[in-house]
Amino acid sequence: MMPDDPWVIYFDAASQTFKAPPKTGGVPSTWVPVAEMLDASVLSEWVFNWSHGGDSDLRTALFQAGTRIRQYPIPVYIVETTDEQLLREIFYRINKFGQSLDWDEVHDALFGRRGAHPSTLSELADELQGLGMGRPEKEQLLSCVVAYKGLDVTRNFSEHYRKDTAVFTQAVQDALPAIRGVLSFFRRHAEIPHLRLLPRSIPLVVLTRFFGLYPDPKARTLDLLTRWTWRTLLSTSFFDERTLLRHGVDAVREGDEEASVQNLLALVPKSRRADYTLPTRFDARAADSRLALLGLASLHPLDLRDGSSIDVAALIEKDDVSAFRRILPTDAKLGSSPANRILLPGSGSARKELVEFVNLVDLVEDADEQVDLYGTVLVSHALTPAALAALINRDVEGFVQTRTAIIERSVHDLGDRLAAWTRTDRPSISYLLQQVGAEG
Repeated sequence: MMPDDPWVIYFDAASQTFKAPPKTGGVPSTWVPVAEMLDASVLSEWVFNWSHGGDSDLRTALFQAGTRIRQYPIPVYIVETTDEQLLREIFYRINKFGQSLDWDEVHDALFGRRGAHPSTLSELADELQGLGMGRPEKEQLLSCVVAYKGLDVTRNFSEHYRKDTAVFTQAVQDALPAIRGVLSFFRRHAEIPHLRLLPRSIPLVVLTRFFGLYPDPKARTLDLLTRWTWRTLLSTSFFDERTLLRHGVDAVREGDEEASVQNLLALVPKSRRADYTLPTRFDARAADSRLALLGLASLHPLDLRDGSSIDVAALIEKDDVSAFRRILPTDAKLGSSPANRILLPGSGSARKELVEFVNLVDLVEDADEQVDLYGTVLVSHALTPAALAALINRDVEGFVQTRTAIIERSVHDLGDRLAAWTRTDRPSISYLLQQVGAEG
């Protein structure tokens, strides 16, 4: 398959026409990448190894086309004005035609400027990456900025711009503290240590609006926002995500923190609708696989070398997706399960390290110490004696089945604890008394 990139184009020297790459695969030998034609010396070198380099007609057609491309006059208009808004409007209208930029790029072009930092989505991502929770994607951040302004995040950026051309002026800089607040909330309260483990973007976007209006929420609010976050993550198959995004931002109203929380809770199920099921194949970008990783992280994994706590966020920052190591090295269907993943420093499959650790534990003479090592270090990685026996015997099916049940249970327990399905969602006592006083 060829790359789905609108900027990749070829020149067919035989027909002297420009061609987009075929989606089915191979490119005809008379096709020349246009990127090779932009520099005369580079093109000459490329033709030297071209299978049709000895064909004078094809070679002449190619060199002539290259010359025309390089000498093509590009019109440039200089608009001399101090009216920044006028320049933005000109750019906006030009970008509506031809091959348009992505909307995060449009935002950066329209509202990024010198002096204000961060002013672009890239600069915002850089700033947030310093928190050690990963680098948010620009598309996510654009939605966060739109939500911060209290606008409909399901509508195109251009619709908001048409209504108010100044609506996003300095919005990136203004939204930074709110997004920082959300990331801190994820880590300290919702037990989501890294954005690589965030199953869906809904909480990040909606809570940007919340922390923008209420940067220092009450303790009760933080508890209820944790419940809303986890009920959202565990119930996404029961509602339309775009609808929840739109209604979630609308639910956060200025001037009443606790009513806003109640509005959010009313949008998601108040009871567990279905048990979590581990997917058959691990995908680091998929919500169900990320829930599995959160389940593993909730066990507070310990280092095999010294029993110290593993900083999951730091591990992911260092190794990215390689932090989600395979245990058994197999690429077979069962080996592709999230049950064959572990949060453990190192590289490659982890089976050898785990077996060596088990052998060392078996050499410990003190039975209580032996039990302690099994009950802390190995259990912190969702490894029971049955799972370890299957691992040592290279019983892939037995290992995956046993560990699947353990991880599903860990996700279930984590979700039950943080979603708090069975507990009352009432506002704080002080808020209820205040409401009674106001009514009286």
